[in-house]
Amino acid sequence: MRMKFFERSYILTLILFLVFFNGAIFLLEYFTYQRNLDSEIQVARSEQYLICEAYERDHSSGGKYKSDVLQNSYGSFYLEKGIMLSFSKDGEVTFSNITEGAVIPQSDVLSIDKIGGRKHILISKYICDGDILLTYAKDINELEEELSKLIITFGGVSLVASVLFALLLYYMQKRLLVPLEKLRRVTKDISNGNFEARADEAGDDEFSQLARDFNTMTDKINDQIDELKNAAARKQAMLDNLAHELRTPLTTIYGYAEYAHGVKLSEDALLRSLRNIMSESKRLGSISDTLLDSAFIRENGIEKKKVSVEDILYRTVERFSIRASEKKVSLKYVGGKLDVYGDETLLEIVVSNLVENAIRASHEGGTVEIGVDEQAKSIFVKDNGVGLDEEQI
Repeated sequence: MRMKFFERSYILTLILFLVFFNGAIFLLEYFTYQRNLDSEIQVARSEQYLICEAYERDHSSGGKYKSDVLQNSYGSFYLEKGIMLSFSKDGEVTFSNITEGAVIPQSDVLSIDKIGGRKHILISKYICDGDILLTYAKDINELEEELSKLIITFGGVSLVASVLFALLLYYMQKRLLVPLEKLRRVTKDISNGNFEARADEAGDDEFSQLARDFNTMTDKINDQIDELKNAAARKQAMLDNLAHELRTPLTTIYGYAEYAHGVKLSEDALLRSLRNIMSESKRLGSISDTLLDSAFIRENGIEKKKVSVEDILYRTVERFSIRASEKKVSLKYVGGKLDVYGDETLLEIVVSNLVENAIRASHEGGTVEIGVDEQAKSIFVKDNGVGLDEEQI
């Protein structure tokens, strides 16, 4: 299972801390021990030098002591001070209080070795014109004990510090990643369809900038979605209008065709029916072109030109005369003249819709009047139909 970003970053940071922190503690322990050891070695060299000088002086003066007595005296004296000595001549040990089994260094050599299970500094040097090899041994096992104590102390400090750091790191990373978690929840809400969800922009850090950029992106996406919805709505409205507006001329064409087919007409009546069929067919094409160009009209406006309202009203009466007679409704053009600037096809659609609705709403024997109010410079369509109650209005 793949770890989350928080888990990966937390574990990686914790590992790096533990490696560097414990590495630093180890180096501190090592350099502390090494410094103490170097100090002990310098002390041992000084002590060994003084012992060699004193012995050579006592040996050369003759004195009242023989060599073996002098060596024994030096060995006993310095043993009380924690220093062991060994004297050799011609490869033979003449005196030694150094534990047997210890490796005695030859010539002027310094070494660190265990004697009786304890660490010692051993220094050998020829004295008395190279006649005697004096070996100096000093117990430094206390350094080892100090190192052990240091390891235990620093180990405890490291353990406590590591646990505290792990807890604090967990808390801090959780706090730092709160904005990222909020942003994740917002993206989840958006993916579930809540396009109004927004990220918290509070603050001035990188996460806040990311939240602002995310919200800007979301706003632009919502704008695009709204535009697509509006475009879809416009297309649907266009289709609805197209279906509605084409119904009227088609019904009129069918009505005149049925009238011409089912009734014996005079030549004038037949020609008038054919002219109306041709006129409605032409209007049908005009309506189609106008409605299909509705998107262009919305973007660029209507191309206006001078239109005679009288002609529109007259054609409308001709178009709906058969439908009105079928419903036994009187359709009258009551006159009036008016010229306007507009789109003739759209104006005719409006008047046709009003007249069609008026006929549909009229009772048998009712009257529908259309005309022009020249004083008010307006078109009117009147009927005495069923009307609308207040709620419908």
